[in-house]
Amino acid sequence: MKFHFELVWLMVVLVVMIDAYLFWRWRKSDLFNHLTGKLSALFLFGLMPLTSIIGFIHMGWRMPTTDSAQIYVDFGWFLLFFLMVYIAKFFYTGFSALQLMVNRKRRKPEEKVHHYPRITRRKFLSQMGIIMATAPFVSLLFGAFQGRFAFYTRHLRLSFPNLPDGFDGMRIAQISDLHIGSFGDNRDPLREAVKLVNAEQPDMILFTGDLVNNFAEEVNGWETIFAELKAPMGKYSILGNHDYGNYSRWSSKAQKEANFAGIVDGHRKIGFTLLRNESLVLNRKGDSIGLGGVENWGTASQPRKGDLNMASQGLKDQPFNLLMSHDPDHWDKQILPQDFFDLTLAGHTHGMQFGIEKGDFKWSPAQYIQKRWAGIYREGNKFLYVNRGLGYHGLPARVGMPPEITIIELRKGPVGTEPLKA
Repeated sequence: MKFHFELVWLMVVLVVMIDAYLFWRWRKSDLFNHLTGKLSALFLFGLMPLTSIIGFIHMGWRMPTTDSAQIYVDFGWFLLFFLMVYIAKFFYTGFSALQLMVNRKRRKPEEKVHHYPRITRRKFLSQMGIIMATAPFVSLLFGAFQGRFAFYTRHLRLSFPNLPDGFDGMRIAQISDLHIGSFGDNRDPLREAVKLVNAEQPDMILFTGDLVNNFAEEVNGWETIFAELKAPMGKYSILGNHDYGNYSRWSSKAQKEANFAGIVDGHRKIGFTLLRNESLVLNRKGDSIGLGGVENWGTASQPRKGDLNMASQGLKDQPFNLLMSHDPDHWDKQILPQDFFDLTLAGHTHGMQFGIEKGDFKWSPAQYIQKRWAGIYREGNKFLYVNRGLGYHGLPARVGMPPEITIIELRKGPVGTEPLKA
């Protein structure tokens, strides 16, 4: 896995600054006068930051060179522990600094003295610091043990005037970003997800990339579980950025190519037809539409192997065309300008595995990285749907951004979208 060492050193600096400040405040408290307080300080501001720093440096050194899929599981739990502790410390540091500023302000002579119980600003800030420090700790804990497996099925109806009558009412199940190695040997969650997909009785299942974290071996043992997925019109998939094995430094080109070949074969093993800049014609009730699948096309350092021209070959005469493209940035950069595919399905963002969605309001740090990061988007008569991902990567938690199964019902009619209840 590629590891950005500048981020490692940034984490080290933040850890040192936060713990140095908190230790300074701790020394000024009455707790430091007791042995228990001194031992607590040694653990909280000595052993804990030292362990975190060593852990980040070790992971940063190990991840690019290992050929074991277990590294992603190990790093995920290490990252979870680190964030639970240091996000809490970060919030408490902020409120502690505010409290210190309040303490330095002198009470004006004319200020009235209240003789009834009243919470002071100092006490208020102290209590708020404790609350704000506790909230992320509890949220991450819940996201790790419940949120990452709280599969959520989203239903959506999309209408197109050019959809053939034979496809009116067709149901598509979209899943994305399995990152199957992150589950380790825990088969039960995805076994439950497969049951949820089948319960929707989709006509077709489309998987929009990132089968693995990096290694072909991650697929081993999952074949029988995904073989249970049922769709009369077929199961189709594409590659995501993690499916190329680019997150390791391989000892040879041949080793990397063998790993990639294993990942490609992994799609077949779990029962999906992989489309690599390819297309096919789907038939239903005497009518036909086109389905294209491109390889990953991403911005920045992501692989750009997607070829829209190849993926649209053989579909020029189809009245309606559907495309699978892993990275939603591809939609604005190439797919919309080509003006060929009516509906594009993507994934990649995971909704950052963290966010808030309430009614029409949605927020996630993902929106500061990618323009299209979750849900439905429309430009004219063209649509993009970005799935929030079924698995998880890196942090083994989801907070406010549950793993998603998308059910899209295609209807013939005026261009529009309508949410459907489960």
